Amino acid sequence: MTDMTDDQLPDISEVPTEHPPTRGTGWIASKVPLLVMIAVAILFHTQMGDMEVGSLTEPGPGFWPRVLIVGIILFSLVGFVADLKDGIESFELSGTVRVLAGFGALAAFVVIFDNTGMILAGIVFLMLWLKGLNGESWRLTVILALVTPLLTYLLFVEALGVRFPEDLIASLWGGR
Repeated sequence: MTDMTDDQLPDISEVPTEHPPTRGTGWIASKVPLLVMIAVAILFHTQMGDMEVGSLTEPGPGFWPRVLIVGIILFSLVGFVADLKDGIESFELSGTVRVLAGFGALAAFVVIFDNTGMILAGIVFLMLWLKGLNGESWRLTVILALVTPLLTYLLFVEALGVRFPEDLIASLWGGR
């Protein structure tokens, strides 16, 4: 190790320091979506009425909706607490456009799923998501978009016997 003189040491007096986030309109606005998600989940829970939960081995019609509601509430609370600790993110229009495009891709999935089945809907959704929203390589996008829906179909429909709508692509090989 060499000894350095004061003239050789770097000047760190002008290094910017981080300041804690200020509490203003942005601070409140960053909490609103999380609180809305919690409120909507609680509203859905109250509207479930007498839907029976059942058990893990024989779930009733209210089982998975309640699991989803609990998950939404838990993740929203975790996000709320993390936002309290870490402060707010800056708002960018491109981020909002990406979120809206994600909802559009999900809406396309639902429409295509209902009309053609799970496999084609999954392929279109993953292509839109991976290439359009994430900018993944074509190679990765095509591989994942083809393999994932096929494996999902085989797992749920063929292996577990879950009833999905008639599938256009699966009917090509005798699937349902």
